Amino acid sequence: MLNNKSLTKLKEVLKDKTYFYSISILLLGLIPILPFRGKGVLVAIFIITAILSLQNKTRKLNYFYLINTVLFIGYLISLLYTDTIKQGLSILETTLSLFIFPLGFMLFSGNNKIIKSILKQEKKCKYVFIGASFFLAILIFYTSLEFGNYGTEKINLNNFLKTLNQNFYWLTDHPIYLSIFLAVSLLMIASLYKNSNKKSKFLLALIGFFQIFVLILMSRKGILFSVFLSIFLFFILYLKLNKKHIIQVIIISIFFSLITFKYAPDTLKRFRETFDSKSYKKIENYSSTSIRYGIYKCAFHKISNSWLIGYGVGDVKNELLECYQKTSPVLVKGQYNSHNQYLKILLSIGFIGLMLFLVSLFINLKLFYIKKDYFAFCLLIMYMGFMLTENILDRQIDLVKKKISLLHVDLQYDYGLELDELTS
Repeated sequence: MLNNKSLTKLKEVLKDKTYFYSISILLLGLIPILPFRGKGVLVAIFIITAILSLQNKTRKLNYFYLINTVLFIGYLISLLYTDTIKQGLSILETTLSLFIFPLGFMLFSGNNKIIKSILKQEKKCKYVFIGASFFLAILIFYTSLEFGNYGTEKINLNNFLKTLNQNFYWLTDHPIYLSIFLAVSLLMIASLYKNSNKKSKFLLALIGFFQIFVLILMSRKGILFSVFLSIFLFFILYLKLNKKHIIQVIIISIFFSLITFKYAPDTLKRFRETFDSKSYKKIENYSSTSIRYGIYKCAFHKISNSWLIGYGVGDVKNELLECYQKTSPVLVKGQYNSHNQYLKILLSIGFIGLMLFLVSLFINLKLFYIKKDYFAFCLLIMYMGFMLTENILDRQIDLVKKKISLLHVDLQYDYGLELDELTS
């Protein structure tokens, strides 16, 4: 039973509307373990709470956030010259978060109290996201045990990855996108580690090492490269690496290299094929490198024929398939997308669209660096790396994750306060 003091406190919390905005932000940290529809519900809650925040508007809205809608607007304009309108509308629906989240941030910027409340939840939201990602990593590891035992029998990588993609509990998704959750979680762990107590540091390190192992196990080359690059960059910017730190990084790198050699030999094979000349002579179904080489060759060929404004967002798939039919039955069977976000933008809205998109990214990078928010800076670098090998902005759940992670710095910029000032 609640005593009078507890009831009074509960009533005060319920009267404080900012409490509900904070809860809606914390819930976003559960995204790694929610089914697709659950993620959509949280996106809906986000925009609804942003609209409701206007009821107690205390200042002018900051329209600066709308610079991040440039890609969505470019896609929208391209419907004017695309032939396959239905496909174009479908892609716009999938990438709607490119418009929803900047709009939501803009709406939140009109309420000082809510901004303060949301910024105070940054650390808690990170812990929730890390916890959810750790649970996801445990499920992935447990699933891998169906295909080997890490002792006398190596993991059957192909069947393991196929299960993640087709029959992975309620979280079925391509291993690349499951890997991205773990990658973002690792960067969050790095950002929390320095200012944590000894017990928290031990727990964060334990979770981090386990997630790195699972990340290596899933063998996503582009993801692994991007996450290690961004974390290393974060350490350089945030910790100002000295000799001691450099030695620690080298020891950890050697340690995980040995683990990879022992428990995930197929991961090494996938890296080695990148440097094998055979991967660039014939497109083989078993070689992801040769497949990507064929995809990129077709993409560049098509871009050269319409480089200024592209083909329109709805016609990219058909244009690539036309080239695939002349190149390889492997590509036709797979019906692959461009597997590179920058190439997808060039194919959709051309050189003009890509330049506008890159400008928006570099404006954000400059803002994060000036504000010394190295977490947000390195997170965006990480996603820019992801975009070299995947069309991540064409998948709504990944954009949701990215925007959640950048929410705190967007609002900090608008409000002009650092988190330490808000919590003091």
